[in-house]
Amino acid sequence: ARLEDMKEIELSRFSSKTFKASTPMSWGHAASLFHAAVNILRTLGWAWRWAEWWVENGDNWEPLIEPGQVEAEMTDEELRKVHSDPNSRAEDARRCRLAAFGAALRNRDYDKEAGDDREPLERALMAVISTRSLAGPLKKREVEFFVTWLALAYRSKSPILGFGDDKAPMAMDGFCVYQDENASPKFELSPKWPLPGKAMPHKGVFEPPVNEPDDYLMAPVSVSPVRKSKKKGKKKKKMNSDDEIMEVSLEDDVDGGAI
Repeated sequence: ARLEDMKEIELSRFSSKTFKASTPMSWGHAASLFHAAVNILRTLGWAWRWAEWWVENGDNWEPLIEPGQVEAEMTDEELRKVHSDPNSRAEDARRCRLAAFGAALRNRDYDKEAGDDREPLERALMAVISTRSLAGPLKKREVEFFVTWLALAYRSKSPILGFGDDKAPMAMDGFCVYQDENASPKFELSPKWPLPGKAMPHKGVFEPPVNEPDDYLMAPVSVSPVRKSKKKGKKKKKMNSDDEIMEVSLEDDVDGGAI
């Protein structure tokens, strides 16, 4: 829906339905586009978490209705709906490396090597925005428009993004870690896996498959599978048969907190 809102801002400059990137724009219009791009990129920075929800449940598609159109009378094709199911969305999320991209954005991993915030970032954005089940059936010019503005939003280093030093702290258990033997954090890109967009695409806009962990279509857990319950001794007063007070030690499971 936010992509559609941003698209509507841009199309408001023209009487046609076609993007005209070379057309001059006012500072106010550019500011509106930049603000929309920051909001979209901030959402993508949490994809390490919500990718699982999207795979499981999809989303509520909100088409851009033109004046004179009646949604109830329009076909799925006219509404630009993309049909998918949990299994197909899981494959789409893996192909565009949605969760890994969210983790890389959160930690500003594209700042670590000179130039990574240019072509690698733009290739990663291209893969995500080109995923029809996620972003809708966009035309090539529309995809390029979003990639350009989202990349600008990243390079702005706006604190509103919530990336890098401005990111929110996360727990090291529960749904913040993968359900594997390593319980590695979802919100960090492991050094084992390449930065999304770093590799050249091998088919269309998508990079070669990466065998990285994910929890798609798995039942959520409240604590990590390898986190051992901590034992903490407590003192509790208890009456014995002679009405004498004695102290016994109890062992209680201590669960870690989650956001």
